[in-house]
Amino acid sequence: MQPPRHSHTGDLGKAARGLAQQMVWWGCDVRHPSGNMLVRYGMGRTPSPGLTGTSCYQMGWEGGWIELHGAAASWTSGDSRDGMVFTRDQGRIALWNGERPPVPGLEYGHQGSVSERWEAALPMLRWIAGYEKWIDGQLGPQWRQACRRHIRRLPRGKPWLAPKEALDWWHRAAATEHISHTTSRIR
Repeated sequence: MQPPRHSHTGDLGKAARGLAQQMVWWGCDVRHPSGNMLVRYGMGRTPSPGLTGTSCYQMGWEGGWIELHGAAASWTSGDSRDGMVFTRDQGRIALWNGERPPVPGLEYGHQGSVSERWEAALPMLRWIAGYEKWIDGQLGPQWRQACRRHIRRLPRGKPWLAPKEALDWWHRAAATEHISHTTSRIR
């Protein structure tokens, strides 16, 4: 598998497929027998705005914040840069430039060029690469293998890459641009 490079059209589609898989995996992580892995990673948990009966997980990242919901994942910039939003029902990465994260089910972001959306997605891709490395270190590769089997049992489950290949892809994608990472809890 080639690392993501200059023309990001195919890479953006792969990242969207990967985010769809990640959302299922994060749901498994929330229900891990030893406790909620997103919370153990340092994410804050609050009720999800716009969706009843679900939670919102939020963490400061690269001057903005990562936010995960059952139906959406986003990185919102803390400055004038574009952020990104991925919604499960749309299945695509869109630009987000609001001052706060998008409300799942109500706000979907807007289209931009492939390169604009790729650049906006890089902070999320870097976060995923770090989180997946942490999960692998905490739970071992057998955990993500179990998560992959879970996706296959879902009525519309569409696995993307096997866990090792997915981890490698996230790391290669995250390496397309290097900036220093800062994390802090928001809220």
